[in-house]
Amino acid sequence: MKKINTMIVLILLILVGARYYSVNTHYPSPKVKTYTKGETLELGNYRFTLKKWEWHNGEIYHELMPGYVWLIENGKSYPSEKERVGIATVTIEKQKDDDTFLDLTNITFESKAWGNQWDHEFFMGINQDLEGLRLEMKAGESRDILFPIATGEIQFPQKEWDMIDQRDFYIVIDYYPVKYQLLCE
Repeated sequence: MKKINTMIVLILLILVGARYYSVNTHYPSPKVKTYTKGETLELGNYRFTLKKWEWHNGEIYHELMPGYVWLIENGKSYPSEKERVGIATVTIEKQKDDDTFLDLTNITFESKAWGNQWDHEFFMGINQDLEGLRLEMKAGESRDILFPIATGEIQFPQKEWDMIDQRDFYIVIDYYPVKYQLLCE
């Protein structure tokens, strides 16, 4: 009986290993292409250029959108000195006329194992000329879009939080088969 159980476990391990190999052969990890400030990423019918990146504390919410509160903790507004808000200005240009649109909800932020979508309510507040999250443009049209990323001390260990402004953050435009990202610097 012990030999049969050992054989079954061995066969299962071989099958799992073969499946693991098969999946990773058919769907390899994406290649990563990173663009820095001022460099232009051409993807599909669009061009993306990071024009500007700035860190702010939570007071920027009140300056740009009075009354806005990013996070409520224990019934109170999270302290602005424990918030960091990065704002990226990205120029997006459409290359040729067609019926495509850019879905802005596909654009995210990452930093090491941390990832997040931009702050939707604040995004719409500081990009008031946008009619929605589908960016429809004509050939040659260019727009500057502000993408805000909100972080708080509660999201990181203290040692990492103390160095948050030196940490690399990326705006991810597409994930697969090639991961295209803009380095926020």
